[in-house]
Amino acid sequence: MEEEHKDTRAEAEAGEPENNGCLKDRTKTITRRRSAKTPLPTILPRSQHPALLAVLLVHLPLTRVGSCTTDGLVELGINRMFRKEDLIKEAAAAMIDKGLVDAGYRIVGIDDCWAEKERNATGHLVPSKANFSSGMRSLGDYLHSKGLQFGIYSSAGAYCCQATMPGSLGYEWIDAQTFADWGVDFLKYDGCFGEQFADVLKDSPRRFPFNPPPILKYPLMAEALNRTGRNISYLCNFPWTFWDLYKDDADGGEWVGEFCNSWRTGGDAQPGFANALSYVTGSEEYASAVPSGPGRWNHLDSLEIGNNRSFDVVEDDDGDGDEIGRDRSFDVVEDGDGDGDEIGRESRWRLRDGGGGMNEGQEQAIFSLFALVKSPLMIGADVRTLAGHSLETYLNKEVIAINQDPLGKRGRRVRQDGDVQVWVVELANGDTAAVLLNGGSEQTVDIQLSWTEAGIEPPKTPMVVRDLWQHKDIGTFEGSFTAKDVDPESAVVLRLRRDKLMPTFV
Repeated sequence: MEEEHKDTRAEAEAGEPENNGCLKDRTKTITRRRSAKTPLPTILPRSQHPALLAVLLVHLPLTRVGSCTTDGLVELGINRMFRKEDLIKEAAAAMIDKGLVDAGYRIVGIDDCWAEKERNATGHLVPSKANFSSGMRSLGDYLHSKGLQFGIYSSAGAYCCQATMPGSLGYEWIDAQTFADWGVDFLKYDGCFGEQFADVLKDSPRRFPFNPPPILKYPLMAEALNRTGRNISYLCNFPWTFWDLYKDDADGGEWVGEFCNSWRTGGDAQPGFANALSYVTGSEEYASAVPSGPGRWNHLDSLEIGNNRSFDVVEDDDGDGDEIGRDRSFDVVEDGDGDGDEIGRESRWRLRDGGGGMNEGQEQAIFSLFALVKSPLMIGADVRTLAGHSLETYLNKEVIAINQDPLGKRGRRVRQDGDVQVWVVELANGDTAAVLLNGGSEQTVDIQLSWTEAGIEPPKTPMVVRDLWQHKDIGTFEGSFTAKDVDPESAVVLRLRRDKLMPTFV
């Protein structure tokens, strides 16, 4: 039965989850110039910390962990392709049972493919009748009752990216209010099928004479979300060609953070160490032109830690779909007769075990780098089966604390010598965090961190060096520290604090 849409705004839920130390008043508001005749809408509060996100990479739920969106943490979530409400509830239970919620992960969300292919007579999105029979409001209420938050997905185009459900282009006001009425706390807004707008959405309530560029489409949804009066954290997933505009420091992409709480900086996450590392290093290209900070976070997509699968292209020879795996790549099908029936995407990927997994050292290095650059932390593995060193990696509260540091400063790469990379970030209490990475695949190396490149003044300051994966202080050092025999594709992750018992020499 189709879920009834209510025109009234959702009431603020009672009994908010604990804020894990986030301060309720740490919100940032964005004011925009408007005509004096136009009433100012409710402004969407911006988080003051990067949000921890545990997202299930199933084309439905986006499990978000540890996000205090109203309080200001980076999102923590899970991104997996769960397309049924019972699977989402299983994932939510696993997050609680395995200590992920304790660690800060709190957002459970739905990725693509959650709705019917057609809107209803009043233009509203209709949840899949087969997979969400209880309705989205019911699912949101369930997650809220468990102390979790509810995330959902749409796209700034005629269709969402898998072409199985409508996008929001032309329906921004309707969809934003629908999400608010369902109790949604987080929206991932993709960028597919914008070019089909003129042909497909002929009768939409908001018509454009052209396909609006990203600089118009994404602020439009931000404004629609603002007007609902509900605090919904907003992830902008721009078309990749958009980022070609912002590879130069002087290109000026500051506007992105005026409308988006977070934004993707690269393609969809794929398993494996090299892939994950490329998302971190690639994000450096835009770190100056599109600055990240409190309320405006660069988002590197999901962490593939614990995802031990990779994919081979295959043809579905007999048409029965048996060869088609869970994760897929798609090609647009021609709409021969103009009725829209053929519009969709053909699956061309099959699941294959092996090849995509990471060992413990690789996982720790990637998790630490994502945390250091203040990317929302999204779990890209099946949280129900997550175990061993992969689970322990996600649970490292000392590294999560770097990600959630209230200063919200993005870590930067200060040195690269071949396969060796040194990344550092300043923390709110005056400490410094560093990742000393051996990106090579063959031999161990010694990696030195000098106080000068870490930005510590004076350069001879005695600093207590703590290893965040060994969970112990190594000792007090002056001027520099050298990590010995760092394993291939591994990192030493440090937190440095001033030694108050030792005199400081200039």
